[in-house]
Amino acid sequence: MREPLLHLWAQTLLFFGLSAPALRAFQQVVRENPAREEAWSTLAYLHAQKGEFSEAIPAFERALALKPNDASLCFNAAFAMQRAGDHARAMELMQRAITLDPKLDRAWYGLGISLAHVGRHEEAVAKFREAARLQPFNPYAGYHLGAVLAKLGRREELRAEYERVKEFDPKISALMRREFGIDDPDAR
Repeated sequence: MREPLLHLWAQTLLFFGLSAPALRAFQQVVRENPAREEAWSTLAYLHAQKGEFSEAIPAFERALALKPNDASLCFNAAFAMQRAGDHARAMELMQRAITLDPKLDRAWYGLGISLAHVGRHEEAVAKFREAARLQPFNPYAGYHLGAVLAKLGRREELRAEYERVKEFDPKISALMRREFGIDDPDAR
């Protein structure tokens, strides 16, 4: 099958939720045209979705080699590396994504996750705050900000973040209350 037609077929399979045949079709696309970045990135995404990081990461690396200045691609690759436990490489790619697109809130959040994971909590606070500033209704940025504030013993700031999240997400704020030992008589 000619590569452009095969690529269209792979996209169609993916559109209809047929992930396994789509993955095989995208593998064929990159065999026939190794310079097709979007096929590499989709192939990487499909592998990552299945938890197959040993296949996803090299595919993301190939996609990045072809399109190094794509902030979303940097984020997606970093996320896969984070899930695989490579926080050093994840932080590098999250930072590149932020440099390329400073308004990419999920990259700030992801950078905060890796920083917190390696124990750099003060730096993580700043990243989670920026993620929350860019996307004020993201309860997960608030939750993780609360987690690092709790580890740092900054109870007053933790309480303020809890109150902020409580305004728009009762489920995550209840989790924060339980996990971080926040006393809130109004929530009982």
